[in-house]
Amino acid sequence: MSLVRKLSLAACAAALTVTAVPAAAVAQDRPVGILTCDAPGGRQQAGAAIGAVVGGLLGSQVSDNERTLGTVVGAAGGAAAGSYIGCQQQRDRAQQQPQPYQQGYNQGYGNASVSSTVNVRSGPGTSYARVGSLQRGQAFQAGERLGDWVGVVQNNQTIGYVSGRYVTY
Repeated sequence: MSLVRKLSLAACAAALTVTAVPAAAVAQDRPVGILTCDAPGGRQQAGAAIGAVVGGLLGSQVSDNERTLGTVVGAAGGAAAGSYIGCQQQRDRAQQQPQPYQQGYNQGYGNASVSSTVNVRSGPGTSYARVGSLQRGQAFQAGERLGDWVGVVQNNQTIGYVSGRYVTY
């Protein structure tokens, strides 16, 4: 069998697997990791496509008598494995990204100032986005203290956090 025919069979098997299997999963409406993924991102689909092509090529080489069947079975197995691995990568990425801090209203602890120019962050930690800065000696309304981070309050709402090491009351 020519390489072009093998690649064509692998591509057809991959297309069948990548489109038919997720359709069955949508009908079930539940994330199981192989058929659908509960984490955001496109790694599951990419993993399924790559796995289907590689599995199809390997399957056509392994089977002696039924190369077409080997291609289809290899593509299905490769797509399932690639889909599962892609979903796991999506889940890992979702856990690594900092979650947005739920800002709320608080009464504040009073007037404070900073001893150095500091970044104001969207949450209590350096992994949160920078939303502004306070200049050395600048006064602000201090809010809740979370670990070593102090909330910056404006109009009775926390608008960000600064490192408590630089805050003086």
